[in-house]
Amino acid sequence: MDGTRKRSMCDKVIRILWKGWPSAMPKSSKEPQLPQPRSAGGRLSVGRCPVCAATYPHVLRIYQLWSTIQNLSEATSLLFAKLLTEAAWYQKERGRTKHFDGFFETARGICESSAHPDRDSLLADIYFCLGSIAMDTNDFSGSRIFKELSFDLVSDICKELGTVDERLYLAYAERGISRTQDGRYKEGEADLKEALRIHKALGSYIPRSGEANLGWAFLAQGKLEECNTLLLDSLAGREKALGKNDRESVRTGLVLYVLGNLRAAQDQWDQSFGFHYRALDHMRATVGEKDFYTANVTHKIAEHFSRMGRSEEAISMLNGALSIWSVDPIAHKNEIASSTFLKGKILETTGKLQKASINLKAACRLREEITGEERDVKSLATKDFYEIVAFWTR
Repeated sequence: MDGTRKRSMCDKVIRILWKGWPSAMPKSSKEPQLPQPRSAGGRLSVGRCPVCAATYPHVLRIYQLWSTIQNLSEATSLLFAKLLTEAAWYQKERGRTKHFDGFFETARGICESSAHPDRDSLLADIYFCLGSIAMDTNDFSGSRIFKELSFDLVSDICKELGTVDERLYLAYAERGISRTQDGRYKEGEADLKEALRIHKALGSYIPRSGEANLGWAFLAQGKLEECNTLLLDSLAGREKALGKNDRESVRTGLVLYVLGNLRAAQDQWDQSFGFHYRALDHMRATVGEKDFYTANVTHKIAEHFSRMGRSEEAISMLNGALSIWSVDPIAHKNEIASSTFLKGKILETTGKLQKASINLKAACRLREEITGEERDVKSLATKDFYEIVAFWTR
């Protein structure tokens, strides 16, 4: 096949795939010049997964041939970068933390050599994705950098246009996550509140995961009443819009998780266990048994079982969480350390001292690798492991 025909065919295939792709990202703030996808704003929605799963192999195949296709138009190249970004984000949403086949690197390379009017919006999307993935894999400093880069691009575009839209909402929400993780709770709260204000002002308001994250910021500051009102209103709002026990995404499960932690802070342990178990059921029903969202809540249920003296069930839960984390032991080293430490402490209480010692020493070693801090295993407590994981897994 000659070069002209190959370019023409590649252009057509990319446009067909993009036209059929249910995009996770919100619609661009600036009126885009490139063709639009099948739909926009589907982030975290499990309903789009079948289409993404069916389309992904075709995106991968074009990527494998990409280096052999010369002199494509700037528009086609940028459209392919959008498709790569979306395909990699889909992999992230399915729990595949670091195996993105080089998609982001290629997409960034295309953007950085482009002067297309749609370029900055796409670059903001890429930074958003990289920031979220870094957060999920415990690279908190990397996450902060990417989220700030994304925020700056989106903010500049919106200021230039004099508009406030869903992209700006998302930029504030993501920066708020980073600041909350850094322990800058007042700043995180301010960003998350601004995101919530924008979200409500846009109309057709349905609570999302941003409300759960704001709940975490309230909880960290001891603002229990504000946290309670926000989360109960958010849960009621989702149930009104989507029905009780919706399966739209993990968002309801995230709200339930924080409610469980709030009730624990209020010493309402039965309610805490109830909310956490509802969160576990929700995660299993939406993203399945093997997703890291499920692992987070599984660890939390193990804490409850341990407190209730149900040690065997607690160990079983922790083994389940560890099997999920161990699919990518580098990305999830922090969670593995935390779950291994809890497992060791539970084994210790049941008199299985040799097994307990093995687990506690392993957890201590992992924590030292993560933090660079050498500590005697006997000096470590649960809070020392909470400090090394994302705030929403605590």
